[in-house]
Amino acid sequence: MGKMLFRIMLIGALFLCFSLPYTGKMSAQSIAPSSPFLKINNYYVLFTAPKAPYIDQNNRYMVPLRSINDLLGGQTTFNPTSNTATIKFGTHKVEFKMNSTEIVTDSSTSVMDTVPVLYKNAMFVPLGVLTKHLDIHQEWDQQNKLYSLSGKELMKTPMMENVEDLDHFREHVDNENAFQLLSYKLAMGEKIHLAITAKNMTGKKISEGIEDLNTTFIFSDDSTAGENRNRKRPSIDKDEIVTRKYDIDYVKTIENKKIIKHELSYILFKGRTLKTHK
Repeated sequence: MGKMLFRIMLIGALFLCFSLPYTGKMSAQSIAPSSPFLKINNYYVLFTAPKAPYIDQNNRYMVPLRSINDLLGGQTTFNPTSNTATIKFGTHKVEFKMNSTEIVTDSSTSVMDTVPVLYKNAMFVPLGVLTKHLDIHQEWDQQNKLYSLSGKELMKTPMMENVEDLDHFREHVDNENAFQLLSYKLAMGEKIHLAITAKNMTGKKISEGIEDLNTTFIFSDDSTAGENRNRKRPSIDKDEIVTRKYDIDYVKTIENKKIIKHELSYILFKGRTLKTHK
């Protein structure tokens, strides 16, 4: 626990974030997303290692197998001999085979219109096919290009429990969906650079001190970098579009007198308002 706390404090010292409201009027349509967003319950999923979810050539939303474990809460196994992945969730089971359109669900076999693929040693599977057969509620918002999964059974994982435990304001949330994500840009080099653009969807002005554009960075050693809870929270006009920018360092630890760099695993975002700010 002490080692984990040290890592979190170290990241926090290196974590810079600030909010830059746009001046003038800009409609949401003028910066409509060019690629779909994934939202699980109240969390937008901006990045999953080794790359963000994407749409394949068959118009299927592809996600890395590991994210099923960490985000949805299913149990996944991979057989390297048969190149087969098995996902269990509740009472259901789904099996995918690398580069094959065949899928086995519970006790039946069917054919998909796309195939799982391997990218940087990570297997990517079609999320829509998976959630359908696992009986997970899903919705597609064509206008906002938002793919949503919801359910009380989702995100009940050790990783997400840790994220929730480190959320200083989880007991003071007024509106979990006060902001709509419009776009984001991510660049990873010597540092991680992220810019998030979101719109006030409350239908009213947001008073100073209660805006909470909340972003969590999760690294390969399970440590996290989160919001500076003491940062300034400016007022935001009705329908105003704001951009939040981040520049953070990768997590580094010393093991056997060597500096180990831990890669980014996930970026999660919530656009909410608070009842109080302490």
